[in-house]
Amino acid sequence: MKSNIFLSSLSKDQKEFLNLLDLTAKVHREVKPVESDNSEPVWQTDFFHLDNSDLWNSLSLKKQRSVLLKLGEKIFQEAYFIEYAGMSYAAKMNLVSKSKEEREFFCFVAEEEAKHLRLIESFGNFSVASENISSFALLVGEIIHEANRPSHLLLIQILLEGWGLSYYKNLSKFSRNETVAQVFKQILKDEIRHHSAGVLLFAQIKETPAFTDQDQTEFLSFLERIAFMVKIGPWNLCDEVFKHVKHPTKEKLRTFLEECNGVVVTSEKMQLLEQLLEKNLPDKVLKIIREKRILDPMTLDEMTEALSQSISGTFQLVEDRK
Repeated sequence: MKSNIFLSSLSKDQKEFLNLLDLTAKVHREVKPVESDNSEPVWQTDFFHLDNSDLWNSLSLKKQRSVLLKLGEKIFQEAYFIEYAGMSYAAKMNLVSKSKEEREFFCFVAEEEAKHLRLIESFGNFSVASENISSFALLVGEIIHEANRPSHLLLIQILLEGWGLSYYKNLSKFSRNETVAQVFKQILKDEIRHHSAGVLLFAQIKETPAFTDQDQTEFLSFLERIAFMVKIGPWNLCDEVFKHVKHPTKEKLRTFLEECNGVVVTSEKMQLLEQLLEKNLPDKVLKIIREKRILDPMTLDEMTEALSQSISGTFQLVEDRK
């Protein structure tokens, strides 16, 4: 799966093809952002809701800067691999298109995803090695590779592209780097159309036999995995912060989640996912989601336990010493 979605890059000695790629990008009016200073964190404490955290404020300025730089790298990495996966998505949807016009649309989507990828890649202050692909991007790749057309439309274009509208808007709004802000604004304009197309195309099959029971089961299975990755809370934030905390404990993690409004912020994200699906899913599928509580947020205790178990080694070592 991974090799089909996230291909390895050409070596630099393949100059002829790389030059041809750059020329083609220019023909398609690629405009690379003006170089800017990437030595300072792009997203600061306000983006991560850290301003009122005593634990965060107890860290040295050097450690805080290190955490913010690392979190910024992870944001760029995830955006890079999501846009990377988007090229494969557009290609696959091109092949399963039901009309000439639909195929035309996904050809344009593929071009836009390639532009997004190159824009993000141009910042160059993060690693694009395959071992840095986030679990979320890998799941997106798995959906693209394995799912059928209804799940593609629901999960990729309606849910994740819809989610991306809010996420990219916030990345732009809170960016301390104007060049980065402008790039995410540019990407956002394209994602609005991608999301709208998913809504229109799924509406054509929503209440028809084309959305089979098997398709619904497949969709719900992937949705549960996406929902858990969201409802677990600020995983990257906690992972990076607690690398610098002496004697990390579940109690400290619980307090930190309270201080940075982890439950409130995550609950708002879960509400957004629910709103995106409410507008588009058949009632019987929504009923299953509610009965199984797939989109219900975690409590503070549940989030603390889930994060402490999933952040490899950090808390387990402390517990083992007791």
